[in-house]
Amino acid sequence: MGFIFGILKRLIKLVIYFAVFAAIIVFIPNLPPYTKFTAIKLEATLPQVGPLAINGALNNAEKLYNGKLLGPEAFQLHNGEVYTSLATGEIMKISPGGHLTFVTQIGKPCAGIHQEHICGRPLGFAIDEKKNTLYTADAYHGIWSVDLNTDKKQLLVSPNVEIDGRKPKLFNSVALAKNGDLYWTDSSSDFHLRDGVYSVLADPRGRLLQYNFATKKNTVLLDDLWFANGIAISSDDQFIVVAETGRLRLQKYYINGPKKGHSEVFIAGLPGTPDNLRALPDGSGVLVSLFTTIDVDQLKIYQSFSEAPLARKFITRLIKLIELPFEYLNTLYPHVILEEIVHNIGNFKTTSKFHLGNSGLLQLDWNSNIVASYYNTDGTFPALSDAIVFDNKLYLGAPHNVEYIGAVPVPPGLKKAFSSTTKFSNNNAAKTSSNTDNAKPVKKAEEKLQDKPKVEEKKPVNVEKPVTSGTNQKAQAQQQAKPVPPKQPEVRTQSQAQQQAKPVPPKQPEVKSPTQAKQQDKPVPAKQPEGKNPAQTQQETKSVPPQQPAGNKPNVKVEPTVKASNTQSGNKDKNTAPEPQKPVKVNPSKSPGNKPVPEQIPIREEIPSDTVKPSKETLKVIKKDGPTEIPNPSV
Repeated sequence: MGFIFGILKRLIKLVIYFAVFAAIIVFIPNLPPYTKFTAIKLEATLPQVGPLAINGALNNAEKLYNGKLLGPEAFQLHNGEVYTSLATGEIMKISPGGHLTFVTQIGKPCAGIHQEHICGRPLGFAIDEKKNTLYTADAYHGIWSVDLNTDKKQLLVSPNVEIDGRKPKLFNSVALAKNGDLYWTDSSSDFHLRDGVYSVLADPRGRLLQYNFATKKNTVLLDDLWFANGIAISSDDQFIVVAETGRLRLQKYYINGPKKGHSEVFIAGLPGTPDNLRALPDGSGVLVSLFTTIDVDQLKIYQSFSEAPLARKFITRLIKLIELPFEYLNTLYPHVILEEIVHNIGNFKTTSKFHLGNSGLLQLDWNSNIVASYYNTDGTFPALSDAIVFDNKLYLGAPHNVEYIGAVPVPPGLKKAFSSTTKFSNNNAAKTSSNTDNAKPVKKAEEKLQDKPKVEEKKPVNVEKPVTSGTNQKAQAQQQAKPVPPKQPEVRTQSQAQQQAKPVPPKQPEVKSPTQAKQQDKPVPAKQPEGKNPAQTQQETKSVPPQQPAGNKPNVKVEPTVKASNTQSGNKDKNTAPEPQKPVKVNPSKSPGNKPVPEQIPIREEIPSDTVKPSKETLKVIKKDGPTEIPNPSV
């Protein structure tokens, strides 16, 4: 009995000490943060039955681009591609083929997510299809317009300029009306995004505003919204729906019609915290992203907590008192560890780790009727800030602790609502693929056209016709690569074809080309009958028809003949190197005709055999042990 009494006594002391400590924190004046705390009563919760019944439509979410995207916050479709804003400050686009492309960034390069106030944090954006201009709400840097053609940026709303006596500190979402008017939300005029938890615990300080492009001024449409978040404009441009995350409801504000300027509750008692809103492409209603879902028991605790301003004030000041020492140390001794601690204390990223890990979507019509609900209950996608249908999948995004885009099969209700955009993206992907596929046959056709002339050049090559191009010489080399009979006329055929391009006897070039080249370059030994060349020239002049005398001038014809023979000899060495040995042994007397020119062939072939190496000349195959004396009628 005494043991139990002792435990109770200690517990009472702890409660008293805690009460005193809490009273000091709550009632001491001028303790940060400097804001107001009053009782806030929430609407009754909608029962989760019928269209709100729990289901697993978003379960088994696939992780796309895992490790390549950090915190995809919002989505927009443009020209068959999906754009997304990231926690690292960039806005990227994804093509139907899966390619990631950088679009723009408002902030400056920074060291990491703990410096998001430097690199920027685009929470929402809209795209003007006609002007090809992107309007983004960067949480720290304001409202900006970005020309998607030139990437030219222009600041529309600055965070340093007061609007109705208060500076906006947490730019959240933007939307474009059909007439071109720009509407945007400021979640809090007291706290920045890195202190987002304070904005939910403190009294509502969010606003809905309109930016006038003509006057460049902003007008406050709704004030004291409890963390104003996503916005959507009705299909008839009559009113705006804005998410009030802290109150778990949606507000409606009329921008046209007889009720212009008035507001009312669109829907309240949602089974979760609403984040981004999306007007469905078919004009049937709005898609609400529930960042976290709350069951009935949790919702009762949340409602009672919102009606206890002292409890909210104590928690808010306690968190701030824990943060203040690290802020002071970081100012004296700046360090990345201290900076990360300051960033994490009071951040939504820290508190998001404590929720149950369920998220969902609500599909509503413009009359605030619930059409369908979709939930993720298996923890594969613990939070949800936005969703869009793209590439025949439902893309899911979340800003915290997520490095990928979730993807699930498209529910039937959403598939119908996004049917127009799905067809457009599919057509765009088909055009891209068709252009890619058509490019290949064009290249093949060009290659075939380029190959045809080469084939046609080989076919018409004839040994008896003049040959002037290198392509025809290759064709002759291929023809000579075939087995050739060991007859002297066939050996002369190649050189004969070259010489017929000029008025020279068909048999003479193959013999004279190497001989004359060597005789002109250096003197021939005395044992060689060099003096017979003039006599031979005269004898050939008499025996050759009158149309061929021009070929007898060695100074004009020898040099091109030698070049042609060298080219042909190189091809012979590769293809038919052993074959020329047989024709050398043929007796010149067996050559056709009784002209003296064929009888001089063996004598002239022995001259290059002594002076030229066998690896370079065609006539080098002649052996030295050939006939030593051959009758010459001209002697």
